[in-house]
Amino acid sequence: MTTLEHSIVMGGSMAGLLAAAALAPHSARVTIIDRDPLPVDGPDAFAPRRGVPQGGTVHRLLALGEARMEELLPGLREEVLAAGAVPRAAREADPVLDEATPDEGAPAAADGPLGTDEHDAPDIDEPGTLWLTRPVLEGVVRRQVLSLPGVEAVQGAVGGLLTSDDKRTVTGVQLRGGEDDELHGDLVVDAAGRSSRAATWVEGLGFERPRTLGTRVHVAYTSQRLRLREGALPEGTESLGQPATGNSPFTIDLEPCGADEHILSIAGTARHQPPTDLEGLLDMVALLPERETADALDSALEGAEPVGEPSAAKAAGAHRQLWEETTDGPEGLLHVGDSAAMFTPLYGQGMTMAAVGAVALRDTLADDGADGLAARFPRLLGALLDRAWEITTSRDAQIPGAEMLVDGAVVEELPVPEAAFVV
Repeated sequence: MTTLEHSIVMGGSMAGLLAAAALAPHSARVTIIDRDPLPVDGPDAFAPRRGVPQGGTVHRLLALGEARMEELLPGLREEVLAAGAVPRAAREADPVLDEATPDEGAPAAADGPLGTDEHDAPDIDEPGTLWLTRPVLEGVVRRQVLSLPGVEAVQGAVGGLLTSDDKRTVTGVQLRGGEDDELHGDLVVDAAGRSSRAATWVEGLGFERPRTLGTRVHVAYTSQRLRLREGALPEGTESLGQPATGNSPFTIDLEPCGADEHILSIAGTARHQPPTDLEGLLDMVALLPERETADALDSALEGAEPVGEPSAAKAAGAHRQLWEETTDGPEGLLHVGDSAAMFTPLYGQGMTMAAVGAVALRDTLADDGADGLAARFPRLLGALLDRAWEITTSRDAQIPGAEMLVDGAVVEELPVPEAAFVV
């Protein structure tokens, strides 16, 4: 059922692509705008993008994210496997997460896509069934989304919003660096993530700026792709890992990533920065105080050949803009992905919650149409984000030196977001 003539998505990363997939059945035309080119063919289709500086690091797609992406883009899992992802033998415990998911009786990855029914939907903490890299997943999603009827991508930067004469309704965007100076539409979706200026633009139109919540834990991580020698890992073992402990502020993971390669990733918090060279990473593994883990990793990494250069990235922590609390805002503007809530990357929630939000957008358009969407959708999305936000902030609070923020100011404890309504 088409309810929109033209939908504009600011940002072509995972949240923007999934939002476009959600809009496609309900919009005659969907345009994705991104600073980067968005290739679907050739070697660049699966290469890290400039706009995703953390693209070379370990990425975990949780089971809930797999289920929701498959719901939006049927056949996605098969295409990701064909592109080089590796099926996990079982949904075993993830050393980064506090609560382990038992692998006893868990279905093998080869059993196929996870169920999408709400009653058997995976929990937000459940590990996924794939080992993969962000560029491969994003490349496959991009190819599928841009093949949908009416969906196109244009390269450029959004410089501001176009509005009706009374400034009550967003009617498009101003463009820089593209063929056109303006792009008009009846819905604009902000998926610009960390670089989004939407809050400033909305305030400039005379509307309320959303309250913000956040954490500062200063995550820094370095990852190196490796080709391990045959039989490097213990028999029956797919990955090795060591979570941060009282003796070490570093999380260490060695995981398969496809193409017979693995990624060694070391992440530090509280301004503890891992080395940015392979020799330094190997030295850190060798000095782990947990000798059993150190010996296993040392043995697995012996004779490993580096593939490319190490990839380093940083993140301050989590950040949430409470659009659901604003009582007044312009029609025709929505916020998804990191533009609504950015999660601390240690816990692998970002892509999954982007998929959860995209499915919610598709369903609310199907059930209730586009009228009043700008007022309805933020409340719906806010309620869906709450559980993942609680997990992120509670874990961040346990990191030594962590700071809790409200509107940029440090507080002793984060308030609970106001529940607009329960879904």
